[in-house]
Amino acid sequence: MPEEVAVQDRHDGASPDDERRLTGATLLQQTFDDTGIKRRPMLKAAIAIGAAPLGLAIAAPLVGALITNPGKDPITTAWKEGIRLVRDDGTPIQPGDMHTGSIETVFPGIPDGNTNKYADSPTLLIHMRPEDAAKVKVQPGYETAHYGDYFAYSKICTHAGCPASLYEQQTQRLLCPCHQSQFDLLESCKPVFGPASRRLPQLPIKLDSAGYFVAQSDYRVPIGPALWEHPDNDK
Repeated sequence: MPEEVAVQDRHDGASPDDERRLTGATLLQQTFDDTGIKRRPMLKAAIAIGAAPLGLAIAAPLVGALITNPGKDPITTAWKEGIRLVRDDGTPIQPGDMHTGSIETVFPGIPDGNTNKYADSPTLLIHMRPEDAAKVKVQPGYETAHYGDYFAYSKICTHAGCPASLYEQQTQRLLCPCHQSQFDLLESCKPVFGPASRRLPQLPIKLDSAGYFVAQSDYRVPIGPALWEHPDNDK
């Protein structure tokens, strides 16, 4: 309010319009003076804040083009020809080490092969019963990817990347406990239930000169969820 003493006779009804406008302007001006915020800078700030999202939208494609590849090829894993399949403690595996109808989680036999550094590489080595192995419908091109009754598949579910590690020996299915996807081993791990839409990739295996299981190569198709950047012909 103005800093002066003013005496005005009381009257009936509202004040004149010009007096009300003057009083409102005086209050507004003094409020901004007391807070240190001037009307013009505040308007400028409001305009700048409102225009910021538009500026970000324009700059986003330009900034995105400057982002470099993080360095990890999403298509490949640590598996290469001749790399042994080893347990979590690093011991290699040979035929006869696993009971018929059992599974074993294996890792690439390289330094840190069982750590998060190679989190895309855990694999299930499955020793199927001979009568079940004889019923497997092998995918074209994978006729020599298994060794006898032993088959190896990625442990990473193709739905959301969870571990598909539950094995039903009677039905010959692998199950993912996270979202209940099921993969039929007799159909080369084709999904038969749940949200997964693509097979568990098969790791081609063989024996090395010492009689231990080794990889023939890396996975032939990308492991994990079917992302847009993954060329996927392995339905």
